[in-house]
Amino acid sequence: MRQICAAALLALTFATPARADLLIEGRAAQALHCAAMLFIVSTELYDLGEISRNSRDTAQRAALVILDQVPGTDDQRRRAMVQRFERIMTSRTPSQLAKEYTDTARWCRSTFLP
Repeated sequence: MRQICAAALLALTFATPARADLLIEGRAAQALHCAAMLFIVSTELYDLGEISRNSRDTAQRAALVILDQVPGTDDQRRRAMVQRFERIMTSRTPSQLAKEYTDTARWCRSTFLP
C-alpha cells in the first residue's frame, strides 16, 4: 500500500495545480525537507540505474515514514510535499542536490527514522 501511495505522491507532483503555500515551520519543516530529498534522490538514482527498484522502494517508504511526522491531514502533507518538490527541483542543479543530500542524509536518518 505504501508503494502505491509513494507512486501516487510522485505523480501528483506534476498534476497538482498551484495553490497558496502552506506554512510549515521548525522540526516539521525539517522532516518535510528530509522526506522530499530522500524521495527525489531515490527516484533520480533509480532512473539513472544507480540503485535497484527495491532500494528505491525502501527509500521511498522511509520518506513516507518521515512525512508522517509532519502535522496535518494527508491532503495537507501531500500538498506540502508537492510544494517542497517544486522548490527543490527549481532551486538546485543536480550536483547541488547530490551535495545537499550527501551532507544531510545521515542527520535526517538519525533524527526522523527509528
